[in-house]
Amino acid sequence: MSGRIRALAVTLALIVASTIAVAVPARTQPRLPVRVETLVAPDTLRLGGPVTLTWRVWLPKGSVATFPPRPADDSLYHWTDWTTTTRDLKGEYREHRLTGRFQTFALGTVEVPGPPLRFTIPGEEARDGRFPVACFVVVPVVPDGGEDPPLRDLHGLVPPPWWATWPWLWIAAGVVAAALLAFAIWRWRKRRRVALPAATAPGAPLEAPETEARRRLAALRARGLPETGRTYEHGTELADLLRRYVERRFGSPQPGYTTGELARHLASRGDVRPEDVATLRGLLVACDLTKFARRPYDAPRAHEAEAAAARLIDAWAAPRQEAA
Repeated sequence: MSGRIRALAVTLALIVASTIAVAVPARTQPRLPVRVETLVAPDTLRLGGPVTLTWRVWLPKGSVATFPPRPADDSLYHWTDWTTTTRDLKGEYREHRLTGRFQTFALGTVEVPGPPLRFTIPGEEARDGRFPVACFVVVPVVPDGGEDPPLRDLHGLVPPPWWATWPWLWIAAGVVAAALLAFAIWRWRKRRRVALPAATAPGAPLEAPETEARRRLAALRARGLPETGRTYEHGTELADLLRRYVERRFGSPQPGYTTGELARHLASRGDVRPEDVATLRGLLVACDLTKFARRPYDAPRAHEAEAAAARLIDAWAAPRQEAA
C-alpha cells in the first residue's frame, strides 16, 4: 500500500513540475555576435584614379542581409560599380559582400562612411548596423615641388576615314533621283512610239506627205475612238500624223522637237502663215495634255480637232512659194 502511495506522489509531482515549466516564460536567448570588415584597394592613389571598396559581413546560414542601393554621384565621387554577392563557406556561416568601385576627385585623406546594413538571423529579431569607415589617401598627379613635368607636343587632328566624309544621304538621294528620271524618260519615249505606216514594197515610190497624212486621218476617223472614251489613243495618233506630215512637208524639223520648238521653227519661215502655226500649236498642246496629263475631251472636240488637222493638211499641200 505504501508503494502505491509513493508512486502516486511521484506522478503528482511530475505533473505539477510540468505545469510550472509551461507557465513560466522561457528566457530570451542572447544574440549572436556578428563580424564585419571593410577593405580598401588601393589605399593610396592618384587624383581621378579608381578605388575599390569591399564591405563584408559573416552571418549564420539562413540569415538575410539587405544592403542599400548605389549612392548618387556628386562632384567628388563617380560610382562605376555597386554589386552584392553571397558566398558559401565551410561551417555554419556565409559571407555577404558588397563591392563598390568609383573615381574620386578629392585630395588628401578621404573618408567614405560605411553603408548601413540590415540583417536577420534565424531565431532573432532584425538588427540594423553600419560598416566601418573606409579611409585612403589621394595624391595629386603633378607634384607640388620641383620642375614642371615635360608636356608632349600637340598633334594634328587625325583625319576621318573617307567613308565618313562622303555625304551618303545626298548620294543615295541623287541615285534615286537619277533612277526615277531614267524611268520617266523611258516611259515617255515608250508612249511616243506609235505604229509606223506599213512599209512599201521595194522600189515602190513613196507617197506624197499630204496623201499619207490624209490616209492616216481617214483611218483615225473610221476607228471612232472618241465615242468609246479612248481619247488617249486618239490624241496620240493625231499628234503623230501631224508631226510626221510637218517633218516630211518642210523637211527641216527634227523628230525630237517639242511643240514649242516646232512652232517657233515654222514661225521663222516665210512661207507659213502665223494663223496656221497657231492652229498647229493648239492641236499639239491639246494632244500633249491628253497623252501626258490624261486630260480627256469629248467627241465633238475630237472631231473639231480632226477637221482642223484636215484644213492644215490641205493648206500646206499647195505648192510652196519661195521665201522672200
